[in-house]
Amino acid sequence: MTLRRAVALCVVGCVSMLAGCAGGDARETVVVTSTQWVDPDSGEAVAQGPDANDEGDAAGGQAEHVDWQSAYEEVLSHPGDYPVNSAAQYTPDGTYQYALVEATGGGAPELLLAVGGSDTSPVIVFTVEDGKARASTDVLMMGAPGNGAGRLAVWASAGGRGVYQISGSARSPESVSELFTLDGTSLRGGAQETFPSDGQLPDHQLIEWIPVSDTRPLHDGTLTVLNVSGARAGASETPAGAGQVEFVGNVVRKTGEELMAPRGLGMPNGQDPQSEYFLLWLDQPMSVTGKKDISTETKQIEYVTLGSREYWPSGPRETHAEWEQYVGKRMRFVKDKDDVYFPSDTTMPLGSTWMGDAATFDVLN
Repeated sequence: MTLRRAVALCVVGCVSMLAGCAGGDARETVVVTSTQWVDPDSGEAVAQGPDANDEGDAAGGQAEHVDWQSAYEEVLSHPGDYPVNSAAQYTPDGTYQYALVEATGGGAPELLLAVGGSDTSPVIVFTVEDGKARASTDVLMMGAPGNGAGRLAVWASAGGRGVYQISGSARSPESVSELFTLDGTSLRGGAQETFPSDGQLPDHQLIEWIPVSDTRPLHDGTLTVLNVSGARAGASETPAGAGQVEFVGNVVRKTGEELMAPRGLGMPNGQDPQSEYFLLWLDQPMSVTGKKDISTETKQIEYVTLGSREYWPSGPRETHAEWEQYVGKRMRFVKDKDDVYFPSDTTMPLGSTWMGDAATFDVLN
């Protein structure tokens, strides 16, 4: 399975939002005061819920199954039609991703629509009623707000009890989990629990975010969450075959300073030495052949780069920083040998191959 990146909740009225700060200690909550239906065709709020789908009601269970898929497909076809409340502080980058999770304990799954942002992404939760998708009026957040020290994530509930808002800080060994449950079109927060930042609580379930252009999970009717083994629910582990290479190791976070100091070098391009890099640190060094410019090169590697969060004078820049949620996990990746590349420039980490989007993976612990 391919991990895609992400994150967001549509708002009419007020927003319930957790926002990280430089120290990860401050959180803001704005109470929802009203709820409205959102028409997926027009993106406009209407006074009451849509009419029941008589044809679907008459057809029984199978029609109900098709109804939620059709309703969500309308959302994915026009994701920009669903406005995000101004209380969600983010800079949109024009991308959208989605996830299918179980947040109400049964029946049709819920759709999470992630509105991509440069630092943070707001998340819109959709449910289906009478054959129509309706948007929550609250926003959960993902990303690194402010100066990049805060950490926000959205995880699913393995028991289908709601959606978790995770908040923490790069400077703290602990994160905070709060379960939000659906109450009509509102999300209601509950008790907060702390847990080690490199672990998870028993009910936590990681989410695989899918670009809205890829509707296969929606058509297949599969949840885009990871089960205990780390595979998408209902999927089996993909073995490495001919023409593929397997990477096994632990996901770690390293600063630029930690990577460059052993070489006696500083940062090559002017980014802050405290820039963060998420790496798969291999169980043992391995010899890998990859393309470099128009030739090939064989190198002994200790790690493969998964993502980064670099701090520049103009602000933080993230590349596949969603891998941060796997820090502390032991993982296995399978990648086509033809997709292995080595950089010819000074991109950090120097000389490292990147895992990219084409690899499949399993969480081993």
